[in-house]
Amino acid sequence: MKLWSISTTVRNPARLRDFLKILKQLEGLRFDIKNQMKYQILLIQNRLYKPMKIPTEYKDLFDDYNSNISYNVAKKIFNLQNYNDPPMRGRQSANPLNKLGFCIARESRGKIVITELGNLYLKGEYDLSYVFLKSMLKLQFPNRWSSEFSEKDGFNITPFIAVLHFINNANNKFGNYGLTQNEFSLFVPSLINYNLIDVYLNKLEEFRKAKDKAKFILEFGKWYYKTKKPTEKQINNFFEYGDNIMRYFRMTKYFRVTTTTFGADWRINLEPLRKIETDYLLKNYTGESISFKSDDEFYKYLYDIKQPEIPLDKEKDLYKIIKSIKDNIATFREENKISLSEKDILLLKTKYKDLLFEELRIFTNKLRDLYIDLKRRKEKVSLIKNIESIKKIRDILKDSKVLRKLSPERFEKLMTDALRILNDEIMIKPNYPVDDNGEPISHASGNQGDIECYYKSFNKICEVTLDQTNKQWIRETQPVMRHLREFETKFIEIISYCLFIAPVVHVDTAYHFWISIKLGYDGKEQRIIPITTKQFAILLDLVLELLSDDKMIKHTDMQKLYDNIISTAKRSKGHSDWLNSIEKEINEWKGTVLNAN
Repeated sequence: MKLWSISTTVRNPARLRDFLKILKQLEGLRFDIKNQMKYQILLIQNRLYKPMKIPTEYKDLFDDYNSNISYNVAKKIFNLQNYNDPPMRGRQSANPLNKLGFCIARESRGKIVITELGNLYLKGEYDLSYVFLKSMLKLQFPNRWSSEFSEKDGFNITPFIAVLHFINNANNKFGNYGLTQNEFSLFVPSLINYNLIDVYLNKLEEFRKAKDKAKFILEFGKWYYKTKKPTEKQINNFFEYGDNIMRYFRMTKYFRVTTTTFGADWRINLEPLRKIETDYLLKNYTGESISFKSDDEFYKYLYDIKQPEIPLDKEKDLYKIIKSIKDNIATFREENKISLSEKDILLLKTKYKDLLFEELRIFTNKLRDLYIDLKRRKEKVSLIKNIESIKKIRDILKDSKVLRKLSPERFEKLMTDALRILNDEIMIKPNYPVDDNGEPISHASGNQGDIECYYKSFNKICEVTLDQTNKQWIRETQPVMRHLREFETKFIEIISYCLFIAPVVHVDTAYHFWISIKLGYDGKEQRIIPITTKQFAILLDLVLELLSDDKMIKHTDMQKLYDNIISTAKRSKGHSDWLNSIEKEINEWKGTVLNAN
């Protein structure tokens, strides 16, 4: 028996958009053998797929993100893989895009078509959760893409809906706890028929009562795979597929995932702030797969962005959602004594029933953003007064072993919190996508700075990485300098800095930033400050010392530190000297701030 999955080819859903961008280049051409291979070669050329066998002569080129790979070189690398079925690689890469309704790229269907949903995904401005919700709702087994998940094998499921029912029924039966990582991984990829939901609720109860969880997992594997001894791979697949499915489902924002500090262990539940939408889906859809009379009917369904119908597509339901969000905002404000800005008040006073439909959707998302912003304000107040929380963040930043356990999005969240502790910002805006609770869904995309920070006298972006290898300079320096230049261009009337933070700043990374300070990037000098996480922890030590006297660091204090480090770079004869001087600069500045206070 097979498990169902969304994509083992593209494990991170955030990467799908780049895959779709490349396929867009081939739109209108037949997805024949020639273009299947061409698609895979283009993915290699754009560094979206890294083959196992890269000739020595091209390894440095492939790792150097500042250099372009020519199509001919990518083709040569592709051919050197000696695949048994080379076109199959292109088909596999397009498979998740097909499966999720973003395109129709099938040899049997003629020309490649990017669907309306796919084109919406490619737009600069789009509601990511809406895109993924629509795609998840179109995913079903069996379907006309593949014969391997057939009705004959027991498949009859629209997974997203069936899992909503499964978790909702589990909450009703056992309490509103959602599912642990192990429970989700065992019972979701193996739920192949919506009629089995009650059977799986019994299995869930057995698992929770089992004293020996490992033994239960083994016995469940025997039962599911119909074998006396499941292989290690079969058991591992439960958890690999479960983690992959969770990541895709979470992009819809219909699920709330809570994680440990490091993001390794998680628990999943229905998102309480989407109750109206969830209740609608539970009431109107069973989780049964849709039967299509013909391929054309199936493809028409895939192409139609209006199908299946959801509350966000109907004006009267949007009114209910808006009222619910406004009620949540009012309750949250009252409980936490949070004041509103004039801009917030104007938003809440909007006469939304006078808005056009698309404007109504935009307004709904603005309300959700306001709720998240209010949560961030509360977190800010809690953080700057909570000595234990500050110490915890400081200690994590000092511990390289702990940092290695963090996922990229958890590290970005950690640094966002650390920046909020630091001083009197106007706004600190992380660019990672978040759920309705403000928690990161994935790390920030590569076309912008990780975190944007706005202050009265300057702005800055903060770029963070966990990369400690000698490839750090290759992967980080060019994007960082480009992001800063784009940010500088947006705010030409105010000084902009970039704070680059990593567990270790590689000396070659420092070289490129030193050059951008002394000689400029694309004709203009930049202000980039590279510091380690341990050096950032020194700033939090200062916060703790000032807190004892009920004082805090001012943003003007931070600007002086940045300017000191930039001035030292300009005076230094070499980048190594500059890099080695930064910690001394921080400690001297710390002493100055303490004396001034």
